[in-house]
Amino acid sequence: MANIRNVDLNLLTVLDVLLTERSVSRAAERLNLTQPAVSGALKRLRTTFNDPLFLRAQQGIRPTPFALELIGPVKAVLQDIDTIFAGTEFIAETADVTFTIAATDYAQTTFLSPLIKRVKATGPNIRFSVVSADSKRMAEQLDRQEIDFAVTVPEMSPPNPPSIELFEDRYVCALDAGHPKAEHRLSLDRFCDLDHVLVTPSSDGFFGPTDEALRKLDRERRVSVTIPNFLSLPSILKDSEFITVAPERILRPFEGDLKIFPTPFPLPRFRMIGVWNNHSDKSPAHSWLRDQMTELAAEMR
Repeated sequence: MANIRNVDLNLLTVLDVLLTERSVSRAAERLNLTQPAVSGALKRLRTTFNDPLFLRAQQGIRPTPFALELIGPVKAVLQDIDTIFAGTEFIAETADVTFTIAATDYAQTTFLSPLIKRVKATGPNIRFSVVSADSKRMAEQLDRQEIDFAVTVPEMSPPNPPSIELFEDRYVCALDAGHPKAEHRLSLDRFCDLDHVLVTPSSDGFFGPTDEALRKLDRERRVSVTIPNFLSLPSILKDSEFITVAPERILRPFEGDLKIFPTPFPLPRFRMIGVWNNHSDKSPAHSWLRDQMTELAAEMR
């Protein structure tokens, strides 16, 4: 391994972009360099680390196992360098920064949508890259700084990351406003007899938290439809005889078309949190966005 005094730290920027883009041509475009310049930098990186770093793939290049292990450390070093030169103050009005946030469609609708509007009103050049939340990869994504934040429930979060409390929500029932049962509070028997729509992002079949609660009561419902997200739920319920159990915050915007009411049996509330990697704690940009998230969360409670 080369002595740090002899390493051109600009090479780390090239390596970071190559690890993200997995393509010499795309990396060159993003860095505003020629492809030969990026190829030359890659050659020097291979010598520095005594590793091929990337292998040719069917499309672009594929990082070696050693290169994959460098993702987190390289991003951490570059972020520390940015912090040194940026100082301690983040000026949103003139900032040109991109935040990558992982979230489910529920979190995107209920929290990220108002957060983005709030931020853009102050920082017009601040960008957001919102990606789907993946609980199986979240710890790795945060460690490698592939994402800056995740908005999730504690049960999906990696163990013991830095976090902030955002808001709580409760599960409610909803059906079409013209449904024959819409004028009456449902008994548990009537609830179980109806055809249900279950939103489940996984392929776990026709069983969810509501069914778990019913099983403790020695009851079961009839789930007729499962969908992977909340996007199509209101349209499926409208002009149908389906019923659903879903978070209240996702349903309230549609209460003109839907009848929304409490479940006929108790269901626990759930919490939403924001998590990040501790490498980001010193970043003025990250600190500023965390403040925005905290202020918005306080307004939502």
